[in-house]
Amino acid sequence: MKVLHAGIFKDHELGGDIIFEKGLKQNGCDVERFDYRSVALEYGTKYMLQQLVEKIDNKDILFIGKGEQFNPQTLRTVRNRGVEVVLWYGDMLPEPAPWLINLLPEVDFFFMSSGGDALREYFVKGSPRMAAYYFNPSDPELSDKYSSIPRCTRDVVFTGTSHGLVGTERLQTVNYLKTRTDVTFFGGAERTTDNSRNRIIRFLGRYFKSKSDWVRGQEYIAAIKSASIGVGVNAFQNIPRYTSDRLSHYLTFGTFYLPWRFPGIEELFEVGKEIVSFTGIEDLDSKLTYYLNEQGEREAIAAAGQQKMLHQYNCKNIVGMMLDIVKTGTSDRFSWVEILS
Repeated sequence: MKVLHAGIFKDHELGGDIIFEKGLKQNGCDVERFDYRSVALEYGTKYMLQQLVEKIDNKDILFIGKGEQFNPQTLRTVRNRGVEVVLWYGDMLPEPAPWLINLLPEVDFFFMSSGGDALREYFVKGSPRMAAYYFNPSDPELSDKYSSIPRCTRDVVFTGTSHGLVGTERLQTVNYLKTRTDVTFFGGAERTTDNSRNRIIRFLGRYFKSKSDWVRGQEYIAAIKSASIGVGVNAFQNIPRYTSDRLSHYLTFGTFYLPWRFPGIEELFEVGKEIVSFTGIEDLDSKLTYYLNEQGEREAIAAAGQQKMLHQYNCKNIVGMMLDIVKTGTSDRFSWVEILS
């Protein structure tokens, strides 16, 4: 299949479009990369859309990552030329973004990292031809590439940015972790709060970052690998099979990851063997104490989770599932496949 991949490519190696591009190629697709944000920034949105239409000839699929700068008219033109439009979307907001809902009637296959009622809401409001859930994939090559980075040099690590869009569970977790002396924060999540003083701090933090603030690329990978235990909480904890891509990142590099339990985690992993979750601060405190002291058990679970992530949830298999759905309307690669049409 010939694919025009309109995505975000000025990104680090864990960027979604970077990983999906690998998956497309591993599934035998002939991929032409189109960095729509970079083109629009340099030449303007109108020119970018014209270039997209020019490049679509002789393609089978337009594969879009996010796509906030596109419009329905351009996607309609693409579809009228016999090209199927596929769009993947990993964000989760309290309300669907209006620009996305406007695009979805012109999308043939919409893939979202949220399942259940969240997926159905986007499907009903946006009316794509078909919608399906995907799980954030791994790139196994990165595990090998960064194998020499030291592991387990810190006790507990929390990676995440400071922003206002957080739920009660994340606020509780961060506030608890701040009381411990064995936790290292990366990304500024320890400043997450809703008061005006900290909103100013978050704004200034974009320009004056401390050593523990935003890390990307190899620095981010080193932060993940330094953790004996990585703790994670989603902005939303009530969405089936929705989890931050941090879960995929930590497991890719073989780090023991301890997320706040989200609905459907047991459909993705064997809980207790491939991953351990917590519910509430008392449970988190208890499990941190236990697994920091039980290194052998912790490392065995981390290794099993990494195996699952690298061998089943890699980019070749996840993109293969997507292409199954594009070609046939269904896929039997995973038991949790969810499709709306």
